[in-house]
Amino acid sequence: MKQTRHSPMAFIAHAIECIDRATEYTATGANAFLDNGMTRDAVLRNLEILGRRLKDAGIAPLETSHPGIRWRRIADFRNVLAHEYLGIDDVLVLSIIENQLPPVRAALSDYLSQLKK
Repeated sequence: MKQTRHSPMAFIAHAIECIDRATEYTATGANAFLDNGMTRDAVLRNLEILGRRLKDAGIAPLETSHPGIRWRRIADFRNVLAHEYLGIDDVLVLSIIENQLPPVRAALSDYLSQLKK
């Protein structure tokens, strides 16, 4: 597989895309996530990619730019999603999407705007 070097802006933009997808897939309520395996898989995969993209973009600059967000914890959640298949708490995932992703998305959008300047 050919490796390409992407800019932090590309990683942040992709992270925002992943948040938007996870949010969209659960917009009709918890049952969209809990009762549909494909939706659940898609949401979990996008959250996993989100964590990877934060690591790819660099956690330290995000922490400096928006210290109120627990960036490292979000990035580390990727490992839980990738390796704890039977230990994923669906209610916790829904809570994260509903309560924690909106401020993360706002911070990432702000950070992306800063990078573009």
